[in-house]
Amino acid sequence: MSIWVYLILFLVLMLLDVPISFSMMTTTALYCFETATNFSLFANTMSNAMAGFTMLAIPTFIFVGSYMNLLGFSDDIFDFAKALVGHRTGGLAHANVLASMIFAGMSGSAIADAGGLGAIEVKAMTDAGYDDGFSAAVTATSAGIGPIIPPSISFVIYGSMTSISILTLFMAGFLPGVLMGASLMVMCYIMAKRNPEIAPTTPKQPLMAALKSGVKALPALGAPALLLGGMSGGMFTATEGGVMASVYVVVLSLIYRRFSFKNLWETLRSSVTTTTMVLFMMGAGQIFNNMITTCGLMGKLLDGMMSLSNPFLVLLALDAILLFEGCFMGGSSILILMTPFIMSLSLEMGFDLVHLGVVLVLTTMIGGTTPPMAPALFTTCKCCNVSFEKALRPALWLLIPLAVLLLMLTYIPALSTAVPSLLGLM
Repeated sequence: MSIWVYLILFLVLMLLDVPISFSMMTTTALYCFETATNFSLFANTMSNAMAGFTMLAIPTFIFVGSYMNLLGFSDDIFDFAKALVGHRTGGLAHANVLASMIFAGMSGSAIADAGGLGAIEVKAMTDAGYDDGFSAAVTATSAGIGPIIPPSISFVIYGSMTSISILTLFMAGFLPGVLMGASLMVMCYIMAKRNPEIAPTTPKQPLMAALKSGVKALPALGAPALLLGGMSGGMFTATEGGVMASVYVVVLSLIYRRFSFKNLWETLRSSVTTTTMVLFMMGAGQIFNNMITTCGLMGKLLDGMMSLSNPFLVLLALDAILLFEGCFMGGSSILILMTPFIMSLSLEMGFDLVHLGVVLVLTTMIGGTTPPMAPALFTTCKCCNVSFEKALRPALWLLIPLAVLLLMLTYIPALSTAVPSLLGLM
């Protein structure tokens, strides 16, 4: 049976709203049955994909982000960001972006960040008189910063699949994440300046109130600082750092008298559920990738890319493919599906895997707010009771600086590799 039949089946299952993991498994199971492949390889491949010490970092990262959000520490971070820039033109939009830069990235996906912290941000903005469509658009696009700025589960998945140091990937994402936040803030300023009705200026907070909010948010900032500081200092790995950060937030909840067994149990349960989904997807993705490699599709895709001959066109085509996939699928799904292809492309063309990893994550995040599906934007609108159509227009304007940044990162690898190189990680 032709490989295209299996791919069409996979696409049809996804269009029927079958979860992507089951779509990949069903397609691969049919292939194994049709080719009389031993099904024990099916199970072994899945278990090997989900095993590994590095993968233990995923549940701890998810726990830290979910627990901080549930206990209100994310509110403290947003209040601090609001005190810093809330009085500027488009101030609460800037605070939204800053809060995402500080807090996001530990929940597992940009879609989860948009639906969690995003609900808090949109409510604060609309209460201050901001247009709800503009508020939802800023929230959805800024949520994409999370998987870029460390600590990031996306880079943990990519690093485990490519055997690249997690710390190297974290540091590689730092500068692009800052540039992403800065570019969004510039566009928010321009939009608010041109149309003040969508973003009215809020009063400047007194100095003491701003200092108080900063002191209140300081302990919450300790979790990512502990994780990154410990990893950079060589004191522990990403997995060990995730455990340390988890202990830290639990102790913090006890000190601030926000601890309850109900909240702890709820967070543990949601963390296990999310982790199971991610790991199951990794296992399903591995057997699906094995299928398309065995069938020769991977080779055909590589030959098609190589036929472009010009590295400039190859990278442009890669961006287009990733953006298209991002319009329909979540970032983790694309990471698992595309990483083997990117590894092969890197080997053939001599591209740096760290650089391509940053491009891969950023492109899929931009795709999450790009029509027609725009899953991150749709989730934000649904969670915040905002019309998708109303949020779409400002979201398209916010995508302009992100598209420019994507092209810069694609063709200037130093933007991704400069920080890890300076730290001696490359």
